[in-house]
Amino acid sequence: MPNAALSLSWRQAALRLETALRERAGQAPERLDPATIASDYPSRDWIVAAWRINVLFSDGVTRRIDVVAGANFPTTPVRTALVDHPEPMTWPHVEGDGVLCLLPNLAEWDPDDPSEVAMDLLNRSVRLVEELLEGAIVECDFREEFVTYWGYRAQDRGQTLFSLITPGPPSRLVRVWRGKGLEVVGEDHDALAEWVHRRFGDKVAVKTEAAAFLWLDQPPLPAEYPETAEDLHTLAGRIGEDTKQVLEQAAIGEPDEVLALLGAVGRGGTALIGVKAPNPKQRKGRPRPPAEPLSVGFRPGQTPQPLLLGRFFGAVPVVRALVQRADAAWVHGRGQDPRTRRLLGATVVVVGCGSVGGPVACALAQAGVGRIVLVDPEPLSWPNVGRHPLGATDVGRNKAEALSQRLQADYPHLLIEHRACTLHHLISHHADLLAEANLIVAATGNWVAESALNRWHLHQGRVRPILYGWTEAHACAGHAVVVGKIDGCLQCHIGRTGAPDLTVVEWPDGGDANHEEPACGAHYQPYGPVELAYVTAMIAEVALDSILRPPEQSFSRVFVASERRIAALGGRLTADWQAAFGGTGDGVRTVDRPWSASACKACGDAAENVAA
Repeated sequence: MPNAALSLSWRQAALRLETALRERAGQAPERLDPATIASDYPSRDWIVAAWRINVLFSDGVTRRIDVVAGANFPTTPVRTALVDHPEPMTWPHVEGDGVLCLLPNLAEWDPDDPSEVAMDLLNRSVRLVEELLEGAIVECDFREEFVTYWGYRAQDRGQTLFSLITPGPPSRLVRVWRGKGLEVVGEDHDALAEWVHRRFGDKVAVKTEAAAFLWLDQPPLPAEYPETAEDLHTLAGRIGEDTKQVLEQAAIGEPDEVLALLGAVGRGGTALIGVKAPNPKQRKGRPRPPAEPLSVGFRPGQTPQPLLLGRFFGAVPVVRALVQRADAAWVHGRGQDPRTRRLLGATVVVVGCGSVGGPVACALAQAGVGRIVLVDPEPLSWPNVGRHPLGATDVGRNKAEALSQRLQADYPHLLIEHRACTLHHLISHHADLLAEANLIVAATGNWVAESALNRWHLHQGRVRPILYGWTEAHACAGHAVVVGKIDGCLQCHIGRTGAPDLTVVEWPDGGDANHEEPACGAHYQPYGPVELAYVTAMIAEVALDSILRPPEQSFSRVFVASERRIAALGGRLTADWQAAFGGTGDGVRTVDRPWSASACKACGDAAENVAA
């Protein structure tokens, strides 16, 4: 039974569990003493109590199953173990010490009825063993979950191995870069060097070596896992002559080791495992002295290839490695998000990298937009830090430059650029960048600048959409206006001084957010990142929609905070808004509304230019 350090509630739950086992199993469970637990489960020091029962299975054999509990029981469920288990890697879902893997990592349970949970797990355990005895799931589950079983015997745990390659046929030569405690595999030297420099900086030296990617028609069974370099060579030959040649080409230069990634489709998609075949000269004593090259007896470069390969792919044990996929498709949706390909091919220019544009840029990078160009002329200041993705380490630096460097290091498979300039400068000097973008996001909060962008857009024929985003006072409302090919331009519903024709919130008691610092002309709006998060999330969502399904018609999306919050700040919904859309009550609300053409001066000027 549990030791004295365990709580009364633990003991009570354990007694109820023991009673349930006695009643349901029809036998008195055997309580295991601490010595038996330590002997049977030496690597699981979390087990503080265990009960053993006997189960008669369909093959006529009685096998013992343990129900084991930790100190956090009953808030964490018990686990079960098959005491009389076969040799490790004979049955899937049975770990080396017999503990059974029954539930996925996202499984939930009822902590208020731990005995019922334990009985359910026990019943699941019996069903699993019966299925394993039948044999139908053995090969299937070993293949479909091959990464897990490969990992049980992985040896190279001190070196992290990342893969950037596109995991799919055919087998081919790839390249590997080795850093401190890190190895990265890419399709070719240039792609690999680009990723390394984006991740670690341009000063990092990038020397790459040949590696092999071997595509398997189906994942290997444990009995097929290569133990030696010869086994690896044989496995490659079984896949096909082309695959064997790929592996051999990686060894021709006599590297210290040949790295091979093995790819196959398992449950849930494609996965990779790694095998390293050390150069025999690195193995002291056998099969060759450590300093003796494989080409011994021949002039450099003159060793017959069959002899060289025979020496390399001999009886030297291989090293198994786990591979972490870091390719773009895996990072953005684990290879299951159909939007990824389109987003990776898109270019977005974000103009204004402040409290609105900065978070939106971060969201676009996280979503997987392949190229993002950040534009802002201003440095980050201390009042920006409280509601900006950047922090104290970047105060004084240009916002666009600092944020681009941060995002580039975080997402090295993307291209993040910056332009430390005004929107007017961008239009006059980098109009080609704007013209080729799939989407422009304007979040400057500056009407003069954005009206100039609107006129440029009209004169260009509105080929690609522009998204304008801004907040109202205290971030109680936020606006996203997308100007498409038809319907209104930005100025159709915004006056010549930047006042929109419809606002959501008014401040009758002087609660307007335009506060002033003790300095000439230093105005600001006091809102924090929590309130702002609703607005930036809405604008980012509109941006993604506009990339994936470019809108033909202009439209507006508006976020409105709860009336309770608006009233607490001294505001209220405007009469025009309430007449058109009603209130929000205690919840937040998002409204889509048309952005129709109104024959504004900007549209008129553009029409005259076209006619001329």
